[in-house]
Amino acid sequence: MSELAAARDSRYIDFAGRGPYQGITRAHFVEMDLPDAAPRGGPLWLVARGWIHPTDSSINVAIGQGTHASPEGLSLHVADAAGRFREMRKGLGFPAGKDKTVLVDLTGLFSATGPRRLRLATNLEIFWDTLGWAIGRPEVELKPRRLALTAADLSYRGYSVTEQLSPSVPERPRYTLAGTSPRWRDLEGYYTRFGDVRDLLRAVDDRYVIMNAGDELRLRFPEVPPPAPGLARDFIVVGDGWVKDGDYNTSFSRTVLPLPTHRSGRYDAPPGRLEEDPVYCQHTRDFGEYHTRYVTPDTLRDALRAPADAKKR
Repeated sequence: MSELAAARDSRYIDFAGRGPYQGITRAHFVEMDLPDAAPRGGPLWLVARGWIHPTDSSINVAIGQGTHASPEGLSLHVADAAGRFREMRKGLGFPAGKDKTVLVDLTGLFSATGPRRLRLATNLEIFWDTLGWAIGRPEVELKPRRLALTAADLSYRGYSVTEQLSPSVPERPRYTLAGTSPRWRDLEGYYTRFGDVRDLLRAVDDRYVIMNAGDELRLRFPEVPPPAPGLARDFIVVGDGWVKDGDYNTSFSRTVLPLPTHRSGRYDAPPGRLEEDPVYCQHTRDFGEYHTRYVTPDTLRDALRAPADAKKR
């Protein structure tokens, strides 16, 4: 598997098989030896890039009601001088989606001499593209610079073409239109109307753009001059928000309400009248200016019924 993990080339390590539930398989690990080139002193990091085939709400409910193994996030095990592996880091989570990078601090885990062998273990369906190491650079000064939005426009676009070349490769979208017909049962409620929504995205304040399936949010930022000689630049889009799907075992999966809020980490109050929702009460004007597009699942329901009605005629 060394060849598969050597380069970022969308060739993924896939050996653990599949379990009875999507996202969970047998307990397994990938084992690595750090090369001599990796320093023995100073900050050192394991860099693991891959993706996870996740469970969903219904699967999690089923697992909780049965006797199957629960999901276990990543843990790091290190071999001692006798070759016995011991768990040194646990609760490391997992790659949060497709093509994500996990960083694990290796500082202080190895002796001054001898081999440096480690294992990254889990029972989740995680597929690694590259596994490597990097030296920590605490002396490097970061100079973050925030760019203000110059434009944010919401519109309806439809659905992009997606492709998955094999079960071990993540499904990836291409920015090519596949269609505009409804594909899922929409959650009923008020969504943000199309047009300029920049004012809703200026701060983390529970004023958010409520998007539906098929919507597109286009963002524009000002152009900046190139970095000075000797400096490197990365661009990072920082987003703060929530997602709720239509899985029947997702809390309140049929409606947009209740609206999530940063004031509470809980999402257990059943939806009631819009005028009684805490977010509505805090930002009432937004529901007169922005959140005016009422969506129901009728479009998809009627589309599914149409062929049967046509046969009757």
